Amino acid sequence: MKIDGARELLSVLRRSAAPVSGAALARRFGISRAAVHKRIEKLRAQGHRVSGTQRLGYRWRAGGDRFDAALSLHGFAGPILHRRRVSSTQDEVKDRAARGAPEGLIVVADRQAAGRGRRGRAWSSPVGGLWYSMLLRPAVPPDRAPSLALVAALDWAETLRDRGVPAGVKWPNDVWADGKKVAGILTEMALEPDRVQWMVLGIGVNVNNRAPALPETAAASVRDWTGPVSRGELLSDWLGRFARSYARHVRDGFAPFQRGYNAHAVLNGRWVTGVGPDGPVRGRAMGVDAAGRLRLAVGRRAVSVWGGDVTLLRPDR
Repeated sequence: MKIDGARELLSVLRRSAAPVSGAALARRFGISRAAVHKRIEKLRAQGHRVSGTQRLGYRWRAGGDRFDAALSLHGFAGPILHRRRVSSTQDEVKDRAARGAPEGLIVVADRQAAGRGRRGRAWSSPVGGLWYSMLLRPAVPPDRAPSLALVAALDWAETLRDRGVPAGVKWPNDVWADGKKVAGILTEMALEPDRVQWMVLGIGVNVNNRAPALPETAAASVRDWTGPVSRGELLSDWLGRFARSYARHVRDGFAPFQRGYNAHAVLNGRWVTGVGPDGPVRGRAMGVDAAGRLRLAVGRRAVSVWGGDVTLLRPDR
């Protein structure tokens, strides 16, 4: 997938605390100053706030919660539909998937009345969080598709780490920071014997909302580390990263992501319970294998956990 030059320029501006001159940007990217200006104008047209003066240069300014900046940068055919309130973004995207909606369709909502997580659990979705579902139609065998959720979680962890959040991945579908849940992912699919008809990633990220009380673990919001942050900018950052990861996963499977996932895995070395091929197991987490399955050290043998929930045990258990 071709990398958008405007996106690369935007990344430089976001990381810079001071304005960056057009001449410096031209040298960095090996292009003319006129080409720099053209990329700046493209970013402005997409909704990014980039100021510029002849003497100081260009500077990116954080915007509000607009999602139009993400619209033309996410690299997929489907549109981004912004709702103020829905029952469930997941249900809307699944309905549209069944009616032939294009890959990349995203429905993002300010609030969900009936958001849900894995196993039908209620998902608190107040104003201030980032709640969205994305339609994918990966040309992969059905057994390869589930690991896309791990890739999506890893991309969210890395997106947040770029902003100073100490984020990691908790197998199979969560993003944690400092032992607290920040984001969760739900996947639902329609399968045929030899292919995936469609797959919907439902993703919830606590951003500017007050983190909900959860029964099994503490929760936190991105703003706890960053202060208030634009949901639209966060979504744009993740989409740019995930578009590349998705293309790579379709081509090569989960194996290229195994090392990065294990580097940020919060369960490594911890005692957990899960479900292996022969039923419930208790062991020490050893990271994921090349297919994305969690490996546990159980006595002198290694057991792969294929799915279901994994519970972190306290040291005395």
